[in-house]
Amino acid sequence: KISDEEIVRRYLASMINEGAKELEEGIAQRPVDIDMVFVSGYGFPRYRGGPMKFADMYGLDKVVADMKTFAAADTAFWQPSQLLLDLVDSGKNFDSLNK
Repeated sequence: KISDEEIVRRYLASMINEGAKELEEGIAQRPVDIDMVFVSGYGFPRYRGGPMKFADMYGLDKVVADMKTFAAADTAFWQPSQLLLDLVDSGKNFDSLNK
């Protein structure tokens, strides 16, 4: 059985990874743009700042670690985006891309 906490972690990790892919592909220009859409349009909790801000607060390394754990069930779906991996490797976060 999957716990409520794990369901939330899976949901957030998939959103964060998809946001990173949107940045890679030029669909979104900045992480803050993605956060604004989710907070204003989809009801993401304002106090969390949006999925990209949440990822920065949670820790990008933890997001990647969660995705690697979840990959046991579906490797292709849980493949971290290259941008996410690059940010972790360089010690940067999504906020560093808002400049």
